[in-house]
Amino acid sequence: MPTLHQQGCVDVLTLDDRFTADNVDEARGALMPSFDSGLPQVVLDLRKVKFVDSAGLELICEMHAECRRRGGELRLAAPGRLVRDVLSITGLASQLAIADDALAAAGEFTQ
Repeated sequence: MPTLHQQGCVDVLTLDDRFTADNVDEARGALMPSFDSGLPQVVLDLRKVKFVDSAGLELICEMHAECRRRGGELRLAAPGRLVRDVLSITGLASQLAIADDALAAAGEFTQ
């Protein structure tokens, strides 16, 4: 189950080992308070994710667009090799900020 916590004023959503159609609704629901609070600064912590399908990728795109629409930003943290490859192949790696870990991703919002 996705878990949401705060790192300073940044919302960090940590995902489970699979980010698929089976759990995108849970992730979306966990993030709704971030979008309701004004300027969304969101880190998607992917360190546990071993597999992502098209539904997971679609939600990443939706979250990125919604953050931008509200004047905020989405950053990805710690994608493993397979997830990083998928992000690269789909072109998302060049469109999204990706950090080595969630702390570094959250810290980038202060720069």
